[in-house]
Amino acid sequence: MFKFNFEVNDSDSSDNTESPFKKPKVDQKINSESEKDEKILWYKAEQIKPTKVILQSLDLYELNAKVLTFKDVELRHIIAGFLLEDIKKNSDVDSKDIKKSEESHSDLIAGVYEGGAKIWECTDDLLKYLFKNYEKKHWENKLVLDLGCGSGLLGIYAMKCGAKVDFQDYNKDVLEKITIPNVLLNLNETLTDDEKIDQLQKKSNFYAGDWSYFTTLTENLEKYDIILTSETIYNMENQQKLLDTFKKRLKSDGIVLVAAKSHYFGVGGGLEQLVEFIKSGKDFLSTYLWQADENLKRGIIQLKLQ
Repeated sequence: MFKFNFEVNDSDSSDNTESPFKKPKVDQKINSESEKDEKILWYKAEQIKPTKVILQSLDLYELNAKVLTFKDVELRHIIAGFLLEDIKKNSDVDSKDIKKSEESHSDLIAGVYEGGAKIWECTDDLLKYLFKNYEKKHWENKLVLDLGCGSGLLGIYAMKCGAKVDFQDYNKDVLEKITIPNVLLNLNETLTDDEKIDQLQKKSNFYAGDWSYFTTLTENLEKYDIILTSETIYNMENQQKLLDTFKKRLKSDGIVLVAAKSHYFGVGGGLEQLVEFIKSGKDFLSTYLWQADENLKRGIIQLKLQ
C-alpha cells in the first residue's frame, strides 16, 4: 500500500468533537425515487462578490478555526460543526440550502444542496499529494480553479503557494458562509479590512451555480492551468457535465486533478467507472497518480486534453 512518508500536522487534532476530514455519509448521497422522477432545476451560475459584511464575523471565525500544517504552509479553516450549529440556530435566509440539508439530515438534496459544508476524505488525499509532489514554485503565476470547492482548502493551498485561484461551488451560501471566510482567514493578518477585501477581489473570483451555466458565464475569460476537484463524481448523470466543464475551461496544456472514491455505493458512480467513461470518449487522457487500498478505496487521477 502506498504511504505518504512526510509529516503533516493538524494543530488541533486533539479535538474529538469533529475530525477535519470527516467520513462521508455515503448512504445519504442517494436520491429517492420521487426525486429521480422529477426534473431537477439546477441553479443558474452567478459571480459572488465578497463584501465587508463578512468581516463582521471574522473574529468569531478565528476563535473557531483549525489549522492544517504542511511544513511552511498553514491552512486555517472554520470548524464545520460550529458553523452548522450556528446556521441551524439562526433564521438566516442566506443560508437556506445549508439549513435545509441539516434539517433533513442529508448531505445531498438534488438540485438544492451538494454537500459543500463538510470536508471529505479525498480532499485530504489531494492536499497531501500536492504537498508531496509539487514544489511551491510550481504554483507561481498559475491560474487555478477549485471546482466544487466547498471549504476551499485545495484552492487556498494553491493560493498560499503563489497561484491565482478561482473558487466554484454549487451553493451560493456555501461560498458566502464557508469558502470566502476560509480564504479571509488565510490572508495576511496585518492587512486592513479594506486591503483584505481588495486582495480577495484581485486574486480570486467566486462562482456559484451549476457547472453547465458556469462554463457559459466564464466562456470569455482566461482558461485555467490547473483544475482541482474532490468528491465531485458521485452522480453519474452529472459526469458528462463535469467533463464538459474541464474541456471548456482548461488550457490546451493544462491538467485536471480529480480525487474521489473508487465507488459511491447507492449511486453507481466512482473513480473506476469514471476512468472507463473517459476512455470511451476522445477528449481526455487519464492517468492514475495515487490509490489507497483501504476498506474505503480512494484514488487520484490526472486528466489532460488529447
